[in-house]
Amino acid sequence: MFPNLGSQYKFIKEIGSGGTGVVNLAIDNHSGYQVAIKTLFDFHKEDAEILNKFKIEANIYLLLEHPNIVSLKNFIIQDGSPHLVQEYIEGNTLEEYINTVTGPIPTEIALAIFKEILSGINYAHKKHIPFEGYEEGVLHLDVKPNNILVSKGGDIKIIDYGISQGNNEERGEKIMGSPMYMAPEQLDINKQLDTRTDIYSLGVLFHEMITGSKPYPLDISKDDLFRNIISNPLVRTNEIYPGADDRLQEIVDKATQKDPKNRYQSCEEMIEKVESLLVLT
Repeated sequence: MFPNLGSQYKFIKEIGSGGTGVVNLAIDNHSGYQVAIKTLFDFHKEDAEILNKFKIEANIYLLLEHPNIVSLKNFIIQDGSPHLVQEYIEGNTLEEYINTVTGPIPTEIALAIFKEILSGINYAHKKHIPFEGYEEGVLHLDVKPNNILVSKGGDIKIIDYGISQGNNEERGEKIMGSPMYMAPEQLDINKQLDTRTDIYSLGVLFHEMITGSKPYPLDISKDDLFRNIISNPLVRTNEIYPGADDRLQEIVDKATQKDPKNRYQSCEEMIEKVESLLVLT
């Protein structure tokens, strides 16, 4: 059942859902454009922490103006439920795109897409947001193929800042994120998170792009998954896909170091590496 937002929006269908809410496709009757409306699940409305995160997400989208981050058109609170009205991107998630390719994404295309993703994440990392804890930038903390959209025209858009936090914000008491793409420090609530946490997840995402395979088996137990994240490196790309480019493996290796001090220290560093490889392809 669709939410009641009055006469401005005509709901078409559900197009996605996540940990905190559901996303529906709708038409804005005032502009005639299609929009994506994210609505918080009813059972989360009484959770003050999640409700506050949802409202912060709205404010973050209003302040993050970048071609690789989905834009916010409106923020509505109706009958106690918040709704994010965002631009609708006609296309597929990066996960769906990966699944349509036989084997890994070709090197030049993978590098070009990855550079766009890095550009958007880097912009958020550098953006001053006038909220406590967000003054030194915004961490996404849920970077994964399902949170990257690839439009029919080839545009790349980052979505779902629903569990984001500020770069110098005190972390909450809950472990939040998508386990397969989490950095080791996300599994320990006593460890602080920073931009290098997103860099680890970006490395895992890139590994999936250049192998065409998930970083860990889908049927792995949570305990085994967490042990792997904490202690073991990802399977080398050429073991999954013989003939994989070793230069791309270098990006994965450095981004997914267990100790944040040994990773790329910024997305800008990663962009420089990607650009140097694009010149050679």
